[in-house]
Amino acid sequence: MSLVILKLGGSSITKKADNKFEIDYDTLNRSAQEIKSVLEKDTELQLIVVCGVGPFGHTNVTKYDLNHGIETEEQEKGVGITNADCDFVGSETVKALEKVGLKVKLISGYEVCEQKSKKVLSFDIEPYKKALDEKIIPITTGIMVPDEDFKWSPMSGDTVIAQTAKQLSPTKVVMGTDVDGIFTADPKHNPNAKLIEKITNENLGEVLEQCGESASVDVTGGMKGKLEKLAATLNGVPAEIFSLFVEKNLENTLLGKEIKSTKIKL
Repeated sequence: MSLVILKLGGSSITKKADNKFEIDYDTLNRSAQEIKSVLEKDTELQLIVVCGVGPFGHTNVTKYDLNHGIETEEQEKGVGITNADCDFVGSETVKALEKVGLKVKLISGYEVCEQKSKKVLSFDIEPYKKALDEKIIPITTGIMVPDEDFKWSPMSGDTVIAQTAKQLSPTKVVMGTDVDGIFTADPKHNPNAKLIEKITNENLGEVLEQCGESASVDVTGGMKGKLEKLAATLNGVPAEIFSLFVEKNLENTLLGKEIKSTKIKL
């Protein structure tokens, strides 16, 4: 059996760029179909699906000021609203995958992760192992989790990737987003931005200097923050970042075929 961690980015399965609390059902449902197709072709493949939540998380965290500790009743209310919204993204992903006949289980981040000053204190991997043993695809989103110092703090989907990659040693991590990979500048605003096809330890420092912040509300630091987190936590696991908007990209990358993307090996 081979294990792949799949990130369905908030920039592609939600209307993050428009800052709308809406799911991009076209992309989500097509992704579900492509996952189904891959699992029919490769019966040895196991998946963990991590969902970005876009505005369902990031905008709420900013609106209710949830990034630096929970002290007021309004903030407590904001935590409840944020977690309900993030669970909604997870449950809609569950529905999309179930609709094509896959067995899935939503594992909410606050059930498995505890943080201290926004850093992971503990992350329970057992629910993921149990699901995989039962041939069920575990699904987790970014969400607010208990925090020893702050009461609650944001846990990004990338934290889930880091923890599951560290504890389960997948063969690779694939991340579907709204662009073809990591560019020298924001490709949506700079026509001269060039795709960086490979990132290794040799060019990582240079890439971090070049790649920008997210253009939409993202409390986890945009693409630069994601890359820094990945660099710190992949532990040698290869990763690939690609556009989920391009039909068959997801299917092809899971099957090991070449697509337009950024490949990371650190």
